[in-house]
Amino acid sequence: MPTNLDNMYYRRNWHNCSVDYYEGYKSTMTDFHMHDYYEISLILSGKVKVLLPDHVREGTEPRIVLASPKTPHLMSRHPDIFYSRLNLLFSDEFIADYIPEWKQLSTVFGKAGRVVTLSPEQTALCKSRILEIQAEKDPFRQRLMILCLLSLIAEIAGTEENDGTEIPRFVSDALTYISTNYAKKILASELAWSLGVGRTTLMTAFKKYIGCTLNDYVIRFRVKSALRLLREGKTEQEAAEVCGFSDTCSLIRSFKRCYGKTPRQYLLAEK
Repeated sequence: MPTNLDNMYYRRNWHNCSVDYYEGYKSTMTDFHMHDYYEISLILSGKVKVLLPDHVREGTEPRIVLASPKTPHLMSRHPDIFYSRLNLLFSDEFIADYIPEWKQLSTVFGKAGRVVTLSPEQTALCKSRILEIQAEKDPFRQRLMILCLLSLIAEIAGTEENDGTEIPRFVSDALTYISTNYAKKILASELAWSLGVGRTTLMTAFKKYIGCTLNDYVIRFRVKSALRLLREGKTEQEAAEVCGFSDTCSLIRSFKRCYGKTPRQYLLAEK
């Protein structure tokens, strides 16, 4: 039975295995999020910051980012440097139900995600493997190709030491709190107190590791959550109420600040 998985950032549903490509200069930052599928993101170019629960990696070199189901992660990129990446997504049951050794093989994803730096030759090889998976229509052959790709990544990762910067636990705890409580009123002083740090410490660390202020991050999280509801047919008023905005006007102002358009203009442009 195929699993219907919603990829919130690409506005489409897919079954069991999917590959997509993106390139451009537009600056975007995903929320600190997790999902129910495995993600292998091949960053081909761009200056990208990758934040995982226990460390952050930033640079311009080609990299593979690995995230297993329920692994929180965040990626942001610099708007002035051309960015391109390939994403391979697949569900656990697509592999686990057919490969008895999958539990052992999946350790390449790490306990809290993994970032693997690639040489030009390794990048080209990983890219060709992912494109072959995309072109293949037979699920059995796709599974074998995914295993071959992971074996290649495991071989590369085995020779690399983690040179990422360790993230203070309270930063990832703050991100997790926001992801589940964004509709509530969030005060930096109260959040800092609950995490056992000072307000200034939290705000400074948030700016350093996330790249924006805590307030800006909360607003963007609310806006993206509202956008998902609007795509599902909710009204602006309903989305504003569910996502923590004081009123519809507040949602529209915040939305325009994030996307440069009102919600209606944005949705019309998508059609």
